[in-house]
Amino acid sequence: MELRTLKTFVAVATLKSFSAAARELHTVQPAISRQIADLEAELGVSLLWRNTREVRVTAPGEALLEEAKRMLALEAQARKRVAMAASGQTGTLRIGYMSSACASFVPGLMRDFSVQHPDVTLVLHEMTAQQQLDAFAREEIDVGLSRPLPMELRETLAALPMYDDELMVVVPEGHRLARRKRLALRELSHEDFVLFQRDQATGLFDHIISACGDAGFSPRITRQPAMMQTLLSEVAAGLGLAIAPACIRRLQCDGCHFITLRPALGAVPLELHYPSTPSRPVIEAFVTLVETAIPAIRAQMA
Repeated sequence: MELRTLKTFVAVATLKSFSAAARELHTVQPAISRQIADLEAELGVSLLWRNTREVRVTAPGEALLEEAKRMLALEAQARKRVAMAASGQTGTLRIGYMSSACASFVPGLMRDFSVQHPDVTLVLHEMTAQQQLDAFAREEIDVGLSRPLPMELRETLAALPMYDDELMVVVPEGHRLARRKRLALRELSHEDFVLFQRDQATGLFDHIISACGDAGFSPRITRQPAMMQTLLSEVAAGLGLAIAPACIRRLQCDGCHFITLRPALGAVPLELHYPSTPSRPVIEAFVTLVETAIPAIRAQMA
């Protein structure tokens, strides 16, 4: 049984008229009669009783009518789901993000995307920069909010700049430098350092080490936590001072004091990463949403 033939049968059985069914289906009555006759021959039963004045549905016809309506409804649902998937309106989107850099605006992005795409399932994964790169390699995330990509990945992953952060000095309250509003990097040459673990943010770690070298010293690193919240806790405990992106001020930082570095050590960008090709419609829809939100995000994070 073809769906086209079932549609014809449902039209005739519902309208109780071959001519009315022909008009509804934009065809001619002989074509309708031929399809019904072929369907009855295929099933070996009479589906419709008709004479020159009326059309009635037989008992086998009633049984087929019920099943045909169900089958046509499933077809319509399948077509709708395919169209929604093609436009990014359904599916699953797995997002890796660095909470220290984007926790303040990620909830708003998720809320806006869910309003526009209610049938898309969002799955959030809090990850460091390196964890996101590993997850992309294993195809475990679809997009990631992280620091700039290593050069070797820039052909396989596209990058959308979100906002630029700056590096600041983080010292414990009561530290001899805590009252300062600005510091030069060379003034920290004799301090103990708490630096974010290199394995989790290679670019950030190397940038700080290189800047210290340019300032004439090699930092004395005593702690290398893998999470920014741990870094703040260790600084607050007096275990050393840190150089870290200013965005971590939005984490729990009681006991820490942030000081501006002058001259500045350069921007620390945050980017949205996603596969260059092929791109799924749901990913394209999320990228489009983020593009429209960037001005507000930059104002918020300034």
